[in-house]
Amino acid sequence: MFRGDISSPLYDLFALHKRATRYCDNDTTVDGCDVKLPNNYKWGSLSDKLLDALDVMCREPEKTDFYVKIDDDLIMSESKLDEILKAMATTDCQVAGDIALDFGFYWPVGQLYIFRRAILEKICPLLRITTVFHSSEDITFGSLLNSTDKSMFCSV
Repeated sequence: MFRGDISSPLYDLFALHKRATRYCDNDTTVDGCDVKLPNNYKWGSLSDKLLDALDVMCREPEKTDFYVKIDDDLIMSESKLDEILKAMATTDCQVAGDIALDFGFYWPVGQLYIFRRAILEKICPLLRITTVFHSSEDITFGSLLNSTDKSMFCSV
């Protein structure tokens, strides 16, 4: 699971997922940061933050079956997340979440989406040649997939 930097002083409220890897801006001083990214990011550069986090994930020798993007202001119990992952494991779904198609490709909308290892493996070679065309990290993620194949997407 990957999760962005939490700016709230109440971040422990959101740090419910012990299996999460927390990706932080380079200058983060709060406790609990697992990976410090090479830069500092603003709201308008979240796509750059996503690409940097994906690059770190691509270089990790240990891979997981599922990757979960969860916003820092979403509260969800681990048991609910486990329930969603178990359900997804029984399907051919490659990307799960609320899905939109208003940029000519499908992209996951919002606070939570999940993707399989095969999607990360597809994205990794693209990171070096990707140009960010939108500030939304979710739209950027969709642009990396560049897919209109509805069968690879499902709702959670």
